[in-house]
Amino acid sequence: MRKILLTSSLLLSLCGVANAGNVDTFGIGAKATALGGAFSAYADDVYAVYYNPAGLTQIESPTLSVGFEILNPTLKIHDFKAVDGDGTPVQPYGVTFKDTSDNLLVPHAGFAMHLFKNVYFGIAAYVPYGLHIKWNDNVSQNPGAYNGFESYYLRAVVTPTVAVKLTDKLAAGFGISFGRSEAGTQRRLYYPTAPNGLNGKVIKGEMTDDFNVSFNVGFLYKPYDNLSFGLTYRSRTYTDFEGTVEVVGIDKVHASTKIDHPDQLQMGVKYQPNKRLTLTADVVWTNWSSVKDYTIKFSRPLLGKTEEYFPRDWKDTRQVRFGIEYKWNEIVTLRGGYFYDPSPIPDHTFDMLWPDADKKTYSLGMGLHFGRWTVDTVLQYIIAEYKREIGGESVNLNDSYPGVAGNPGTVSLAADGHLWGYGLTVSYRF
Repeated sequence: MRKILLTSSLLLSLCGVANAGNVDTFGIGAKATALGGAFSAYADDVYAVYYNPAGLTQIESPTLSVGFEILNPTLKIHDFKAVDGDGTPVQPYGVTFKDTSDNLLVPHAGFAMHLFKNVYFGIAAYVPYGLHIKWNDNVSQNPGAYNGFESYYLRAVVTPTVAVKLTDKLAAGFGISFGRSEAGTQRRLYYPTAPNGLNGKVIKGEMTDDFNVSFNVGFLYKPYDNLSFGLTYRSRTYTDFEGTVEVVGIDKVHASTKIDHPDQLQMGVKYQPNKRLTLTADVVWTNWSSVKDYTIKFSRPLLGKTEEYFPRDWKDTRQVRFGIEYKWNEIVTLRGGYFYDPSPIPDHTFDMLWPDADKKTYSLGMGLHFGRWTVDTVLQYIIAEYKREIGGESVNLNDSYPGVAGNPGTVSLAADGHLWGYGLTVSYRF
């Protein structure tokens, strides 16, 4: 019990410094990530806490695991053209520019053990959702800064979990995720004819939900030694964000909003045609349609408004994931993975804060086994399937360039990008 308490303290401290690279996780733990996240029917390490809690019943020796992934994003906007609500082109017109985002560090850690009889315990810290994007804030080089030049949104959790072997072939698991969420944006105000000096001023929002709760439940069924099926449900997280919105150097107000984290259903199969080769396949459904919009409410008027409304109208997605693993020898295991990740964001709510596109993710990894020690590595490459074209239909972009009478402008652009990920997980069996 003392070991469990010490481990829990470590996980909480790690969770507090977590960051992430996109609206959805690219993977938790290098082994699962190398398999393209097709891990719900495999789930034989500490991060079964996320992928399938029932998988903890496969861990007989107490195991401690720590690791990280470094994400290096490159996003590009082509031919950005904005015309304000009065018909005036916003300068520079037809410009191309890249993001200035930092490399992002995503840590993860966990511990699992067999408690007694058919009962198992695990706990892990990780980031199930996250994003942090930066663009040049100089509007003479990036007119998109009027819509947004920085945005971040993340949830970091600690998830204690219990799993039970119901029969020799069927196991179930349940975990509760205790989380903290943060969100923030920065943009410049577009008021070129205003006499009050507001044009180009920075409006900044910083908000936090200090405590929220969700749960994970999973089932693992093994009808044969070489075949297993997994099913996992991760619940919706209801949030209450509190913080501030300010026009920097002019005024600041208290603000609140709700930006819930969607629920997910993941199901998969694992098949071993022989002792060396393992094949996995998963489907992940995410209920992004729960993110219809959000409204930021101010404690008193700011720029003559008591609230600001952002339509989203996101749509549900289905990811198809595949993984392959080959045990080269007793020390070296090779892995590969692929999944297709459709964007939940429709053209009419696309903006600089959430510049997402349909993506393809490729991964390679290696596991090294040295007695009680295991070292897993992963290399990921994520690339937009095609250059995304926005031709004036985005409400969120158009509203950032109002005319004197408040009429929205018109924005067109093309967007693409890629991301490299480098991950390492080290585990020790006691």
